[in-house]
Amino acid sequence: MLQALNAEHVPLTYLLIRHMRGDWGRLSDEDWQRNERALAAGNYLLSSYILSTGQKIWMHTTCERSATFVMLPSESLRLEPSLSEALLACQ
Repeated sequence: MLQALNAEHVPLTYLLIRHMRGDWGRLSDEDWQRNERALAAGNYLLSSYILSTGQKIWMHTTCERSATFVMLPSESLRLEPSLSEALLACQ
């Protein structure tokens, strides 16, 4: 993921700031609205940014807002089950 960002000269902090400000990037209207509701309800947040090469970068913030994961879509398939549960599970 960092290799893709570095190749495009896109600082990770740039995307993190967009995510923190509620600019969810390239999401469907349904996912954008889910994020807006999640801000109040305390559910996980998702952003999707597309680099000029067409490469997607995903950001996931946990329900309790304690961590944000940055990954390529292909990397999400390799998450360990406990990490995936922590990312999506809301108490």
